[in-house]
Amino acid sequence: MRTLIVLALVAAGVYLYAERFGLAVGYAPFTPVFYWNYSGEAVYPLRATGIRPFIKVMVAGELRKGSLEVEIRRSGQATAGLVKRYQGRFSDEVRYPVESSLYEVVFRLKGARGQVRMDWVAARNEF
Repeated sequence: MRTLIVLALVAAGVYLYAERFGLAVGYAPFTPVFYWNYSGEAVYPLRATGIRPFIKVMVAGELRKGSLEVEIRRSGQATAGLVKRYQGRFSDEVRYPVESSLYEVVFRLKGARGQVRMDWVAARNEF
């Protein structure tokens, strides 16, 4: 009986924390990430090489509340090369042609509640 009370208190504490401050559980790109009232930004560096490189970003998920913004920009620059925003249920693959250089893939969440699966890679066309 004590164990159930302790588990109920822990669950209530996690719920109250998630409602007040936001919570993200998971690790991209290997697993889906579950969000509860989460606002934040994750920046991932990426090196593009080759003759005709491109950056491929795949996102899929369902946000019952809030939005996800994907931004691709050259490392060290403030202006974005590509910005896409997602809400509700989505599944998208973005191929953005780039030059050989360092880039940053930025995932920005605003008040997100739901789950998202994200994956990104730098590749090159071999024709």
